[in-house]
Amino acid sequence: MKIINNPAVKLLFIFLIFYMTDSYAEIRKPAVAGAFYPGNTEELKKMISGHLSGVETMPAIDGQVIALLVPHAGLVYSGQIAAHAYKILENSGIKRVILCGPSHRYRFNGLSVYGPGVQWETPLGMIACNDDLCQHLLNFNKNVNVIPEAHYQEHCLEVQLPYLQTVLTRPEIVPVLIGPQDHGTVKLLSEALQSLPFDSQTVMIASSDWQHYRPASEGWKYDSTGIKCLEDLDPDRLENYLQTGKVEMCGGGVTVAVVKAALAKGANRLKILKYGDSGDVSGDKTAVVGYVAAVLYKADEKENDSRKTDVKKTSNMEKDLEKYELSDTDKKQLLQIARRSIESYLADGTIPEFEVPGNLSLPGAAFVTLEKGETLRGCIGHVMAVEPLYKTVATCAVQAAVSDPRFPPVQAREMKDIHIEISVLTPQQKVASLDEIEVGRDGLVIAMGNNRGLLLPQVATDYGWNKTEFLQHTCRKAGLPIDAYKSPEASIYKFQALVFGE
Repeated sequence: MKIINNPAVKLLFIFLIFYMTDSYAEIRKPAVAGAFYPGNTEELKKMISGHLSGVETMPAIDGQVIALLVPHAGLVYSGQIAAHAYKILENSGIKRVILCGPSHRYRFNGLSVYGPGVQWETPLGMIACNDDLCQHLLNFNKNVNVIPEAHYQEHCLEVQLPYLQTVLTRPEIVPVLIGPQDHGTVKLLSEALQSLPFDSQTVMIASSDWQHYRPASEGWKYDSTGIKCLEDLDPDRLENYLQTGKVEMCGGGVTVAVVKAALAKGANRLKILKYGDSGDVSGDKTAVVGYVAAVLYKADEKENDSRKTDVKKTSNMEKDLEKYELSDTDKKQLLQIARRSIESYLADGTIPEFEVPGNLSLPGAAFVTLEKGETLRGCIGHVMAVEPLYKTVATCAVQAAVSDPRFPPVQAREMKDIHIEISVLTPQQKVASLDEIEVGRDGLVIAMGNNRGLLLPQVATDYGWNKTEFLQHTCRKAGLPIDAYKSPEASIYKFQALVFGE
């Protein structure tokens, strides 16, 4: 293992690099060109351009971009997701990119920075390291070293470079790999990143895929739990979930460290830009890898002031849901999508593609409830508007049929007796006073610590509960004492739902 950790040797290394011309600089050759992305220059340009042009809508980012979260699989699978993050960097003036990812192929302790004095090559050309920032990290802690072997075959940083070379003008990178993603090393990465000088021309990037090789209906439960941690700007909870197995990410520790560093650098907003999985491309939803693109940024004063008066505190995607006006035709189509998705999944493990009108393509949160006779047979939902509404309904319908842990999976022969009900959710609103809650109109979410429970508006009506009973049962759903809603540590949210069924 070639570790440069002697201070005198480090200084000599920098001294020699400083006096070498570019022609003598070390070149990190592409390791996964032709495998994770096209090795041909023109083919790669066409792929990257296609991914970026495929980003149809971009959220308004009113402030300084601090960090991006991107996937790192083969670009044919994850590239369109990653493009939603890189699109934000177009015309941004970003010059320095701190690239952070997990080591997949080489074991080492601490952190490895492959620079200074290194140029990284892709079919699109060379991209240089920022020598000053690389050296800053090497000086920060004795456990930050130059370990070339860790980078030689690693793909998680390399696959980001073609996007950076396309959206930015002559960017410089700081390539950082983490060894073990234990708490101590994650803390080291976060503190090292926080120590770096940072300005509006610098951005951090965390490279990570999410759950691996689970059925899409099962994998979404892991991914959505982690996404909620991100939207709540709660990296500590995310780290806890990673340790307990509630969330799966190959670069989970990297993501935790970058989010913590971004918050320390002033980020106060996070937007999920796109979620998807490998099955969206392959068509095989039986064993997928999850992908997330997100941005952390420091909102300007105008946005901060408006947020202070907005008790709903909705994400950009959730705000889109407020625009929904579902016609009877829309409702009928969503119910058909739910039924066809279940039937197709039970037949061959796939969810079909659907063509829908524009309003059903807006990001939407929804629950799908299955009943057999008068008995509940399954109920699963997504409380965040991450995917288009029709996809949310399709996915939740399948999950309700085969992944609700309270019931055995639905069998194909049962479908003729299954009644489907869909609840399209409005954004959640923080409850300041229990007087704001109206039984029959509002659904409830109660969260305290790592516990969280949700009940739809119709549940209280179906069971004839009063407000206190509704609160108590929501606490019970969260795994909390029935009077936990009275605790100052509990957070209570309400939402409404447009409910319709077959």
